[in-house]
Amino acid sequence: MALLETTFSEVVPDPLLERESAEFAARMFEPERLDSGLTSQIVSSSDPLWDPAERFVYSLFRMSGFCAESPREWVEETQPWREKSRLHVITEPGDIVTGVARTMIGTYQDLPVSQFTPTIPIPDGPLCEIGSLAVRPTQRGLGVANELHRTAFQYGIRHGVQGFVFLIDQWMFEFFESQYGLPVLALAPPREFMGGTVVPTAMWLPEMMQQLVRTRPNVFKWSVEGFDAKAIADLDLPILLD
Repeated sequence: MALLETTFSEVVPDPLLERESAEFAARMFEPERLDSGLTSQIVSSSDPLWDPAERFVYSLFRMSGFCAESPREWVEETQPWREKSRLHVITEPGDIVTGVARTMIGTYQDLPVSQFTPTIPIPDGPLCEIGSLAVRPTQRGLGVANELHRTAFQYGIRHGVQGFVFLIDQWMFEFFESQYGLPVLALAPPREFMGGTVVPTAMWLPEMMQQLVRTRPNVFKWSVEGFDAKAIADLDLPILLD
């Protein structure tokens, strides 16, 4: 009788239950999606939306002291890579810019992150650098930032990159790792760069996809949403069975 009256919490230690509950919650995590009233597109420097998008990034970067003043209101520090860049732009109705990220594809030495000397091995092939993330402060939640990263990941994947690199704050490094389950690596020690302390960060594509499948299946499905079966096969992406 005493055995029957024993509660489950007495049999299984509380820390174990808490850890398993946290792991289950992390596994079931789903990224916040873009509001249906907003539009996402990718533009090159010849697109009419490029200038307002550049000005949008500049206005937010200037508020935070992340770039120098520019008569044309562009982030001049990124201009050496302009022709290789694409801007991922979220707009409200009327082409009002509300979020921007920049992608550049090349070898490590071709990218802005090469201003940091890596302390870990770097693939020889193409990488995608994601930067210039800017979101209108009045935007609630993470839907816009999530969509910018998602389209940047898909852009890099479609172009056959071996991984992604970023220059990000320490809190974002930890957030990517803990919330999204991304296998981020520090390329070099943090240091001051463009008005703030940044962590040069890398994430290699094969490990990224395999880890998401294992630990964040909903993030994986969201990240490849829009890829048809042929694209998944051609790009040699993992297949997740529900």
